[in-house]
Amino acid sequence: MTERTEPVDMDALLARILTEPTRAARLLTETAARLEADHPFLVLPRVELNRIARDVARDVLAGLPPVVVDEANQRARAVCPQLRDHEGETKGEYALRLRDAARGL
Repeated sequence: MTERTEPVDMDALLARILTEPTRAARLLTETAARLEADHPFLVLPRVELNRIARDVARDVLAGLPPVVVDEANQRARAVCPQLRDHEGETKGEYALRLRDAARGL
């Protein structure tokens, strides 16, 4: 017995590819959302940023093959803005810059 499959709707697939954010962009926007959700007016310590970024990567990339995880992390890091911790950058300010960086992905 042969298995029948439905033909792939290429238009729908292409539309999804073009409209859905990349995994790297999702890493940045989810990190921004978490920063904004927890006292966005407070100064963002680097250690807290690192913890949140690790948690987001674990949640967003869960179950994906290591090569996909590595590629998403590398692309996100490549456009991730430097934290202006010497200027006392707040969580909300950094979240805005993360969202702006995500648009380029």
